Amino acid sequence: MAGESLLENLNPEQREAVLAGEGPMLVLAGAGSGKTRVVTRRLARLVAEGADPRRIVAVTFTNKAAEEMRERVAALVGGRLPSFVGTFHSWGLRFLRRIGGAEGRTANFAIADTADQLSIVREAMGELGLSEQTFPPGSVHARISASKSAARSSERFAAEEDDFAGTRIADVYARYEKKLRAANAFDFDDLIAVPVRELKASDALRDRERARIEHLLVDEYQDTNAAQDSLIKLLGQSARSLCAVGDEDQSIYAWRGARVEHILRFEEDFPGARVVALTRNYRSTAKILEAAAAVVAHNRRRRPKTLVSEGAPGQPVELRAFRDDRYEAEWVISEIRRAERPLSEFAVLFRVNAQSRSFEDELMRQNVPYVVIGGMKFYERAEVKDAIAYYRLALDPNDDLAFRRVVNVPARGIGGVTLERLAAAARERGVSLFEASADAPGITDRARIALDRFRGIVAAAGARAQELSPADLLELVLEQSGYRAMYAASEEREDVARRENLIELVSAAREYERREGEAATVRGFLDAVSLATDADAPRPSGAVTLMTLHSAKGLEFSDVYVAGLEEGFLPHVQSAGSEEEIEEERRLLYVGMTRARRHLTLTLARQRMLYGETRARQASRFAEELPEDVARIEDAAPAAALFSGDEAEAGFRWEAPERTRLAPRRPPPISVARRRAPVPGTLAGFARGARVRHPTYGPGVILQQEGSGEEARLTVFFDRAGKKKFVAKFANLTPG
Repeated sequence: MAGESLLENLNPEQREAVLAGEGPMLVLAGAGSGKTRVVTRRLARLVAEGADPRRIVAVTFTNKAAEEMRERVAALVGGRLPSFVGTFHSWGLRFLRRIGGAEGRTANFAIADTADQLSIVREAMGELGLSEQTFPPGSVHARISASKSAARSSERFAAEEDDFAGTRIADVYARYEKKLRAANAFDFDDLIAVPVRELKASDALRDRERARIEHLLVDEYQDTNAAQDSLIKLLGQSARSLCAVGDEDQSIYAWRGARVEHILRFEEDFPGARVVALTRNYRSTAKILEAAAAVVAHNRRRRPKTLVSEGAPGQPVELRAFRDDRYEAEWVISEIRRAERPLSEFAVLFRVNAQSRSFEDELMRQNVPYVVIGGMKFYERAEVKDAIAYYRLALDPNDDLAFRRVVNVPARGIGGVTLERLAAAARERGVSLFEASADAPGITDRARIALDRFRGIVAAAGARAQELSPADLLELVLEQSGYRAMYAASEEREDVARRENLIELVSAAREYERREGEAATVRGFLDAVSLATDADAPRPSGAVTLMTLHSAKGLEFSDVYVAGLEEGFLPHVQSAGSEEEIEEERRLLYVGMTRARRHLTLTLARQRMLYGETRARQASRFAEELPEDVARIEDAAPAAALFSGDEAEAGFRWEAPERTRLAPRRPPPISVARRRAPVPGTLAGFARGARVRHPTYGPGVILQQEGSGEEARLTVFFDRAGKKKFVAKFANLTPG
């Protein structure tokens, strides 16, 4: 491998970062500045100059980013390296497996998924007599998760939280931890928090682990939480080189524990650190960068820097105001259709998930394929979790969490009473549910026969676990458990989807085998599944992408529409009382704006349907921060008559500062609605309770009607799609 090829096509700042020698270094990598190229070239350069690849560790935040890094390095060095390149959580998982478990768990520990964690919280709350109305389990679990991300143990939480709610959550936290230990399980947060505690507690273990790491590279440093920051300090302080890459302007995950202060104080934490700034942007046009930079420059907690585009000036960024959210969606989707470019080049970004509804309705009405990123994740689907639970039992029949999930799936006549008696017997004897199921007292003959059959299925799969490949073992448990047969005969839409998901799970196992080669193991696949996140999902092709601004991090599109630039959305209403949170909201807008390569449009609505009623909206304070050359456009309403009446009666109050009052800079476009063909099937004569049919959603019933005539707002419940809202004249409903 020629050293010169590693430096090919690098600008001076990138070259400096790649060639930097020993010691700590912070690479400030602005949006689209080629940070992945820098990290991969640096790793390859270390190997080329004689570093032991087994002592190089590179950590990032998504499996997708880690895989891209591995592939790029392999292309540079002519084959895959034995270096660790993966997520923080995958490093923590390997560490805990390597040291044989920790804190009462064996090396064969399970990883409790989100549903498992919530179930344990509910169980602990029930034992403590806490009301789920007063203490919603999801909120309690969120407090526990946030505490672990902040490196606060249950003991420390109890010592620091002495108010009414805090003391009760502390009790739940302590029981939650005890139950995880009893189940020989860690949760996702433990994969960082527990290694940190283990390394701090043992000098010998810390010294041994530090000796394994000569060079440490950390991607997306601005996204680190307190536990991850502690881990980096424990492992990086003594490394020959530490290279941290990040950008405080893209720190948008405070809600899950990330702290922008970590990257801002890097030089204090690592004295003598070199700082290299990558300020050349290879993604966006100059106009897009200028607009984004003008917004984020209002933040105080940042390092002064300006990104410079290496591309063309491009077209002006647009800020468009619409009469309401229906016209906002209609115009955006019509613009996408007119562009005559691949649909995968377009993204609509929004702050709140609920904003997708009007765009989904319009995409379906205009028959445009789309995908919503951030919905139900593949590995969270019930049938996938059930299959994985069987898989877990094949490896460890004493996994109580997996046992509870599938002991009666498919239905075997093992009900709640039987499980309660099993649990009581297991507690009394100090054994697992699987062991207790062999001879627990008080079990009916029918249930005992079913339990014997279930144990036989688990034992048979366990006996083959070491000889079969991950995919073959999965095929075996799906067949022998009867789980595949449960959906085989049904042609119901949901059951067909479940069958397809099980096929896809087997495909995922085959793909894992292909990727890992001889190193593929059943345990390895199960760990890979446990660490999968929604950020690792592949980008769909041939469809418009709808996603939240948080989900858009790390992606790019030719054309981006950031919708809902309004107070209450962006910035979010919950951030209004905190300057720090307002700065994070501003960074979130900056991230959304810098996803665009060629065209960027920001939209807002004067009024929206929120919580079942039309509400007036106010332009975001961030609109005032956009530069003067952003084209501010007041779009005409689809029906001119809508503007002829009193705006106050229409619910519109424009209260933005003078600069953000959107005056037409050029003639408004021809309204899409004026070109639309008449809509069949408006609701003349229809009433509440009437059965109707929609061309996309199918059959349904009218639940509610607000107003009268063609402008009436209708709420319809569809058999397949659930509740949807329409304006009567656009509903396209027929008697059904």
